[in-house]
Amino acid sequence: MEKDSENSAKLEKLAAPVPLEVPGVEGWKEVPLEENGEPLVAIGPFSGNSFDRIFTSSIYFGEREDSPYGRDTLHGALITTFARREVAEQVVEAEELLPNGRHIIVLDAYRTLEVQGSLYEQYLEALRSREPQMSEEELSVETQKFVSIPSQDKTRPSPHNTGGAIDVAIYMLPGEINERVGQINARIQEIGNDINHAEEVYKLEMERIGLIAKNAQMLNFGTKWDHGGSEAALNYFEILAQERDLTKDEEDARQNRRLLYNAMTGAGFEPYADEWWHYNSKKSQMGAKTARIDRAEYGAMELSKDDWHHELIRRQHLHGTERLTQMPIQAMGKMGKQIALLEVAAEAAQKIGSMQQTSLPKAAIIAPPEKEAA
Repeated sequence: MEKDSENSAKLEKLAAPVPLEVPGVEGWKEVPLEENGEPLVAIGPFSGNSFDRIFTSSIYFGEREDSPYGRDTLHGALITTFARREVAEQVVEAEELLPNGRHIIVLDAYRTLEVQGSLYEQYLEALRSREPQMSEEELSVETQKFVSIPSQDKTRPSPHNTGGAIDVAIYMLPGEINERVGQINARIQEIGNDINHAEEVYKLEMERIGLIAKNAQMLNFGTKWDHGGSEAALNYFEILAQERDLTKDEEDARQNRRLLYNAMTGAGFEPYADEWWHYNSKKSQMGAKTARIDRAEYGAMELSKDDWHHELIRRQHLHGTERLTQMPIQAMGKMGKQIALLEVAAEAAQKIGSMQQTSLPKAAIIAPPEKEAA
């Protein structure tokens, strides 16, 4: 009963309406920028920090079936979700504001310029073919509502390239699954960096990945993530409710957007009017603009050697684990420590099954919406 009461209180606190007028970002590139040197950190599996309990799904890399792109089709896509350290801390804070059983999922954060360029050109070309009457300037302006130009100008970096922008949603876990994930989180935190328990931590992390990937139910937000139309606007359902009664699904979507909005802004993020999933740090130019701060601190970033090392390990682990799900443990024999470690990995992989399968819905390919038939 106490937990139910606490959840009700959290839901009530996070139910405040999204403003009918969300601050615009016009002129954000003109905000003065002075890089503060804050590093990128890994969020999600095997990050070895307090951010490992945040679930991630790398849509552009094609980590799981929820990606509409498939594997390795967008040049420069990463499996690891990187963000500035303070951004990662704020995501953890936002999750802690949510009622029990609801969790933040990170779908994108730091983005390489190669991926940014691919997404920008893809949207621009699709818009050009659908709206031939638009000028090049109009096409660029409309495209940049959903995908920023991959900027090489260090005074005007693309928001995701700074590590100060993050794309999120909320998922739910069934009661027993949620309880087990909580136990896993507590045990990993208890172990800390004790190398003597490294094998246990690995098994627990693999179990957590499998439990969430195969049981998470995304809340209804009214559109898929990366939907490229007006319905993706943060306050779309708030405005629609001024015009007519909402359907049940629309009302659910409005409430869930409110839940995400209040959790993220409560943790210190700034919203982005055109996308319900996109939030900015106040230290980014776009976030500073909407927060009315006179300077920004997050410039363009490149991955460090340690970052690239972590990314390589994540990729090798994904591909290796997918192979191990098909390989009998007994077939590996008993040939020393390396094989013993491989057996641990195989046991964990076979326990959770395919790393690609997920209960999460597919994201949208970022593109202009199709025109309605006349």
